[in-house]
Amino acid sequence: MPTIYEELLELQKSGGEGVLVTVVEKEGSGPLPPGAKMLVHRDGRTTGTVGGGELERLATARAGDLLRARQSHLQRYALLDQHQVTEEEEATGMVCGGKVTLFYEYISPGPHLYIFGGGHIGHALAYHLRTLPYYVTIIDDRPGIAQSLPAVARVLIVDYETALDGEHVPEGSFFVIATPAHAADYLVLRRLIAGDWKPRYVGLLSSRSKATTFIRKLRKELGEKIDFSALYTPVGLDLGGSSADEIAISVIAEIQAVRYGRLGHRHLTTSSEPRTEANPNA
Repeated sequence: MPTIYEELLELQKSGGEGVLVTVVEKEGSGPLPPGAKMLVHRDGRTTGTVGGGELERLATARAGDLLRARQSHLQRYALLDQHQVTEEEEATGMVCGGKVTLFYEYISPGPHLYIFGGGHIGHALAYHLRTLPYYVTIIDDRPGIAQSLPAVARVLIVDYETALDGEHVPEGSFFVIATPAHAADYLVLRRLIAGDWKPRYVGLLSSRSKATTFIRKLRKELGEKIDFSALYTPVGLDLGGSSADEIAISVIAEIQAVRYGRLGHRHLTTSSEPRTEANPNA
């Protein structure tokens, strides 16, 4: 059976999320000493233990709530035989008595960033993202391209349109569309805009005329009320330069600005639509 540390390492490698629950303090009698740990996965599986019984049931439930909220938390429990709750303590129904404090640490690989297309721009994005805390997945349908790409968390050689079928895509993820074909760009964009993944950012590498054509086509196919608030196209901040590296830097700068809520930057977004949070009239 894998140890909790092996599970944590696998979680990091796979880009998964979890909550690590640690006993940080114990007063009186209690089930386990400080340092005891339990890892709670997104699907409810657990590795390790913080004592079993009602305390562990409450801890697992609390970890699930924190996983959905993507938050860490410190909680003190009273281990009593009655279901009494104070502002800082929860009765657990356990009869051993005492108090225990659990620290819930939300474990995340960082924001997920999906790059559709491993060509010149995808390659440059991967290179310049190496030292930033994103979990990067590059998606391309061309066999053999993976060997030419810089090291990233994952490279998927699959069909663009169905690349992430059946996969958990975290809400608030970032996407960049830079495939080698207009038709593939549109299929990916349509899927992201029409889907339920709730992306934080969708950047489409395009000319202004291509962006306008795509948006009009999406409105015609999906309706006038479609939400384009996450779409940035043409992609990138207006930094200047036209090389693959310069474009990649402008895209990463835009992603950083969106991630941290920095407003007022000049985007390359089309003058009519979609509008950006930074400049609704840009």
